[in-house]
Amino acid sequence: MSARDPDRKQILADAAFGIVGEAGLRALTHRAVDVAAGLPAGTCSYHFSTRQALLAAVLHRIAELDRADLDAALAGRTVTDFDAAALIADGTRLLAHWLGPARARSRARMLLTLDPQTRELTKATAAAIVTDLQALATAVFGDPEHGSLLMALVDGIVVDELTHGQEPVDVARLRARFGAVAGLALRA
Repeated sequence: MSARDPDRKQILADAAFGIVGEAGLRALTHRAVDVAAGLPAGTCSYHFSTRQALLAAVLHRIAELDRADLDAALAGRTVTDFDAAALIADGTRLLAHWLGPARARSRARMLLTLDPQTRELTKATAAAIVTDLQALATAVFGDPEHGSLLMALVDGIVVDELTHGQEPVDVARLRARFGAVAGLALRA
């Protein structure tokens, strides 16, 4: 493998989640990824020889980007390090990013998570990602059950906004919704 392989794999994974996020899972083909990535025909097949390998790469890339967003928003803090206003402001900013500039990624994450065939193909990958997110939730909220519940509530907001929300994002509505979730986090 050349030194450029990781870059190409990242470009391919980004193009793939863009396809899924914009056109759905049925539109995801190796050829479509090559075209979207602006790479020669066969590049995606070379790096990800099966659909399972491509889907796993997409899930890993989405998780990597989501985790980077979360880490940036948290900046090493736990929920008790935030006052209510800062938690709501930072959480709203993160959700507005996921529902605005990163909307295709968020939609792809949800579609990949909800599709039964994809879940079967990516069981091991998804399990590793869930384990990482549960560890983060435990570190941030101090309790795995509480952290998982709050992350599920945030996911619920994301799903609802993706399916029923406005584009561009209604930030005031998002702030009110996230504020309710933040209230639960702060009470813990």
